[in-house]
Formats: sequence, structure tokens, C-alpha cells
Amino acid sequence: MSVSYTLKPSHPEAHQFEVTLHATEINSEGQLFTLPNWIPGSYMIRDFSKNILSIDAHSGGKSIALAKLGKSSWLAPAGLSEITLTYLVYAWDLSVRSAHLDNEHGFFNGTSVFLSVAGQEHQTLDVDLQAPDGDAFKEWRLATSLKAKNVNAAGYGHYQAVDYDDLIDHPVEMGTFERIEFEACGVPHEVILTGDFHTDNDRIARDLTIICEAQIKFFGGPAPVDRYVFMVMIVGDGYGGLEHRASTALLITREHLPIVGDDSVNDKYLSFLGLCSHEYFHTWNVKRIKPAEFVPYKLEEESYTQLLWFFEGITSYYDDLFLIRTGLISQQQYFDLMSKTITRIQRGSGRMIQSVTDSSLDAWNKFYKQDSNAPNAIVSYYAKGALVSLCLDAQIRQATNGQKSLDDLMRLLWARWLDNKQGLGEREPEQLASEIAGKDLSEFFAKALYTTEELPVEESLNYLGVDVHWRARKSLSDTGGGKPNDENDAPSPWLGANVDGPSGKVSVTHVFAGGAALAAGLAPGDIIIAIDNIIVSSGDIADLLQRHATSALLTLHYSRHGVLRTTQLPVMPAPVDTCSLSFNDEKVVAWPTTPTT
Repeated sequence: MSVSYTLKPSHPEAHQFEVTLHATEINSEGQLFTLPNWIPGSYMIRDFSKNILSIDAHSGGKSIALAKLGKSSWLAPAGLSEITLTYLVYAWDLSVRSAHLDNEHGFFNGTSVFLSVAGQEHQTLDVDLQAPDGDAFKEWRLATSLKAKNVNAAGYGHYQAVDYDDLIDHPVEMGTFERIEFEACGVPHEVILTGDFHTDNDRIARDLTIICEAQIKFFGGPAPVDRYVFMVMIVGDGYGGLEHRASTALLITREHLPIVGDDSVNDKYLSFLGLCSHEYFHTWNVKRIKPAEFVPYKLEEESYTQLLWFFEGITSYYDDLFLIRTGLISQQQYFDLMSKTITRIQRGSGRMIQSVTDSSLDAWNKFYKQDSNAPNAIVSYYAKGALVSLCLDAQIRQATNGQKSLDDLMRLLWARWLDNKQGLGEREPEQLASEIAGKDLSEFFAKALYTTEELPVEESLNYLGVDVHWRARKSLSDTGGGKPNDENDAPSPWLGANVDGPSGKVSVTHVFAGGAALAAGLAPGDIIIAIDNIIVSSGDIADLLQRHATSALLTLHYSRHGVLRTTQLPVMPAPVDTCSLSFNDEKVVAWPTTPTT
């Protein structure tokens, strides 16, 4: 092979991977090497090259000087027939997006460690993944979905990628992890659990088997992978995931794992199952079916598309839908999940500022770079995209008298991808949805996607047999769901801000448009000290405001930039922006528990 890599955790205590790249058949006029600036699935320039500590080049036994052309590109001189690069990568980002290495474990995405050889991106690539030296690491094993060619029992050895795009789409975990194995529709699956935890392995295998088999059957099978790996890092604080073509990298806390002897699905475990369902659905929707703008990926710069509402929003719609369709959660649990999504959108005035397609375009500089004003300025293409998907599902079902649904659109897109492997045009989902509905849906899409008008969520749910109830939030922790309030309940006062209270300080994190905190002139970063001359903590602000529900103004003392300040806080009722759902027994509908076939 003309390009090969060797990767080794050379200094785990210093968080350094050593990578050796050997290339032959190189450009005699000067060979260019580059590292991606972003990773597919996470739409922000991350400049992974900043973690390259040193890079040396040799050819024919002689040291070669590389010319650095930019932040992530290097050029070898002309006249060479082969070259070997050796470089160190600093790995201290405990996330699903980059690389992390210490004496406990190692993890990396290929975008963080593998330089590409310009002009040879489509060549088959050989990768030798080696174990760290020393007795302290003798129990370490390796897990990845990359195709193994000649590896030992611990998983170290030679792997092969069909091209560079394949090479960077299989994250690698090293360490003393726990492995859970199961089959879904005949396909081997693994769950790699890294960290300190105690959980019910059999329960995880059983529940994930149900989810994976349901999704494989949904798209008609067979699965588009020969093997799939859930790579789960268990930490003290964190939550998230990143999809790959035959695996996913997940970050959760130990509280997200099921408890031995407890067969219930609590909120934390439900979040874990939803995350697994979400990332697994991406195996079809975005890893194969994807925007034309991503074919091929242009990893040196931003790739703009309006379709993240579709690829993340529809995936966010289906992730929880599969949990109820498979019977893993109850109808009330599902309604609570959807209520929280509706509430999240309703509470953010950003929905009146930014359309969901603009949110997609602005992912690079807004959604992935959120600040304290984000709720007032942006809308999530995940959450609003899920509500657009709900409304679209209802539109199709209503237009076809229940004979067709969003399910049919997804299956059509999958069949088309299997036929032509082409990317999806920016307006193509709209056109195909109209074809399936047998009705022009352009008016719906024009409003739902390209304006900030309110979505027809209530009308859609009512058609589907679900009643929508609104109330004011009951507490700072009330994110929606539960049983509807009595219509005569009066809204409680609300600060109009989110606060955090570590180390005894009540720090303002977000100030919401139209709320009391904004009217009082509070800003993110302010430290609230006292209200009505009473020293407060973050937990008792709501109770204090409730005691003064009939007051007009309260004196509030706070600190900004180390200076004590005083302001007048108006006592304002919490807005009626919290949703709960209930099933209407008078309407008999097949949604959401039964898919169309």
C-alpha cells in the first residue's frame, strides 16, 4: 500500500500519541499533507492541528524540512519518491469529538490524529494500532469498528480502511473497558463501557437489541453494517454523542446506566436509551443519506447546508418514537419527552428571531458557539426540527387518510440512496414529502422552515388524538410534562433568569427576554446576594418570590465586576410556556405507537 500509519500511546502520562505516516508514490513536485479542521457530525471549526506538538520528516534516511503552509497543512519538497512523517499529538479533550489519553484509557477520532496525503485520499490505507509500553498497561485492550486485518487477542495490530474518509470515521478506545456483546438481526453489536461504574449489563444488551432490531427492520434490512460498536465513556459530568458509519462515541454519567435489580426506566436511563437510539438512527440518516453539500466532506472549511433540521431534527423525532414503538417506555413517558421538547422551543424567544433553516446554516458560528444570550437569539435545529417532523408526519397522515406517514419518506430516501448513493438536494425532502402525501406541501414548508412563524404543533397533535395543555412553570427544574395543572392555578412569580449556585454564590447564567431580571437590569455573570434584604441561595429564590407574589417591586442586591449594586426587581408571573400532553380517548389513531407499513 502506498500509505500506511502506525499509532502508539507513547506517553500516556503526558497525554501524547505518536503517529508515523509512511507514503510512497508521492507527488514528485512536492507532497501536501493536511489535517481536518472539523469532524463530521459536529459543525464547528475545531482546528485539531493545534494539538500537533512536533512533526519530523525523513526520506531515504535523511531529515527533510517541511514547509508549513497554513494552520493544518504541510508541504514536503519536490524530488522525493517516498517520505516518512513522525509526529506527536497532544490528547487531553475528554469528549466524543477529539482525542484523550492518560494512564486510565485512550480514545481518539481519526480527524485528530491522521494526516491525509493529498491526492491519495481514495487509496486503501493500512493502520497499525499499537499498545503502550510498560507493565501498567498490560491489561489494556483496543476496540474499534475499523476493519481488522491481523490483530491479537487484545485488539492491537493491523487494520485497514478503504480510503481516508473511512479511516477517520471509526473512533478507537484503548484501556481496561468492559465489553457487552449482542446480535441484532444477525449483526454482531458491542457496547464498550469505559470508566468507573456498576450496572446491569444484561439489561443494556436486551434493551439495545430491541432498539437496533426495530430500526433495522424499519428501513427494511439488511443492516448497512457488518458490525456495530457503541463506545461509551462514563464520566462524572457530561452527556452527548457523535455518530459514525459503524459505531458511535457516547459520553454519559454513571447515573445514566441501569441499576441492577431495578427494571424501571427512570429519567436518566431513558436519556441513555434515547441517546443510543438517536445515534443508531444516524447510521442511515446522515452517515449514508446525507446532504449533497457533504458529498464529499470538505474538512478544511465550513460546509453550509440548510438540511440539519432534517438530519438532526428527524433523527431527534424518531429516537424517542422508537422507544415507545418497541414498548421500552410508556405512553406517558413519551408524552413527557415530547412536552419537554415543545416547552424548550416555546421558552426561547430565539424561535422568533431565527428560522430553523437559518439555525442550520448558522450552526458553525452560533449553535456550536452558544453564549449566555443564546436562548434569546437562536433556535435549536434539533428541537425545532423534531417539531417540524411531528407536524410533517401529521400533514402526510392527514393528506393520505392515515395510509402514509413520515415513515414512508424515510424508507423512500433509503431506497434511493441504495440505488444511487447520491447526496440529498437542499429542497429534495420537501419535494418527496409532497409526492408521498399526494398533495402540495410547499405552503407548510415555506412557513415551517423559512420563517419564524409558530409551528402548527397543537393542530397536528389534536389531529393525532393528543390534547395540549399549557401552564406556567412550577419550579426552576420544571421543564415540561407531567399532569396538566388545574386551570384555576395562578402562575407563580419567576425571576426571568437561570442561575447557578456553586460555592454559595448565586450566579446569573441566562437572562430571558421579557422577564423580570431583564427589567431589573441584571446580566449574565452577576452575583445575586439578597432579595428584600434576605440573603439568598439558588434554591430558595422561587420560595422567596412566591412569598412576595402580591408585591410590585423588590429590592435586589447583587455584585457585578466586584462592585456591590442595588436594583428594583419587578414581581412578574411566570409565562404560560410549559407544555404537557394527554391522550384523547375519543379519537382512535394509530400514532405514535404503530408505524405505517
